[in-house]
Amino acid sequence: MSVGSTTQLRSEGLLLEPQFCFGSLRLTSMDEHAGVAWVVARARSASPAVVITSHIHHVRMASNDAAFRGVVERSELNLADGWPLVAASRLLRPRLPGRVIGIDLVDRVLGSGQRFNLAILGGPPGGADALADRERWRHNVVLVEPLAMGIWEDQHELDAMLARVGQARPNLVLVGLGAPRQELLADELRPYINGPVLCCGNSIAVLAGTCRRAPAVARRFGMEWLFRLFQSPRRLGPRYVAGAVWFLWIAACETVDRMRGSGQAPRRLGR
Repeated sequence: MSVGSTTQLRSEGLLLEPQFCFGSLRLTSMDEHAGVAWVVARARSASPAVVITSHIHHVRMASNDAAFRGVVERSELNLADGWPLVAASRLLRPRLPGRVIGIDLVDRVLGSGQRFNLAILGGPPGGADALADRERWRHNVVLVEPLAMGIWEDQHELDAMLARVGQARPNLVLVGLGAPRQELLADELRPYINGPVLCCGNSIAVLAGTCRRAPAVARRFGMEWLFRLFQSPRRLGPRYVAGAVWFLWIAACETVDRMRGSGQAPRRLGR
């Protein structure tokens, strides 16, 4: 990005500085409404960007995986999806305004009234096509790529997919592969796109109707993780345990470091 374009993006409020640092994550203090407006404005300006909605799994991966850490550090917008990150910000400061749930961000962007040149990458079998069918009436669906497993082992296939993205030049891209693959791919997509790419995990499946979302009461109390754990205990159980342990370790280290730096105890939650 040139100096001139960087200056223009900053003057238009489209180049943000992260406010809350936790471990290797750098999170922007922004609520869902502001996040939607930012994504839409970035698409209108045809400015490539990577948008991540982080939870405690991201904390662990960013600490242990240099490639993933580089991607999240380069991302233009990294928002707190998981409630533990919001709780940590209330203890350690500066305070984040609240959660920005990835699927809600995607849904609100798609329903913003802006007509996008939309690319949908990843998702479960049939999910990307089903979501594309749902969205064709309000967006120009310029590319659908299910991203079969073999594509990652074949550089020729991967290059061909990137070329198809480049030909389509979408100004909004949804990538649903799960972390860290979706973030790594999103970073690679920068030269081929004309707008933001949203790393959206299971959102493609849920919005397409091929996967059930957690009930509203679970979402209200931040318990979606428990609903997903019941759906896939063997796959998600070890991940959740490792993420929770790593989160608590980082929280303890951050608390001690900040107490030493300020000479004061951290503030109470909610104040």
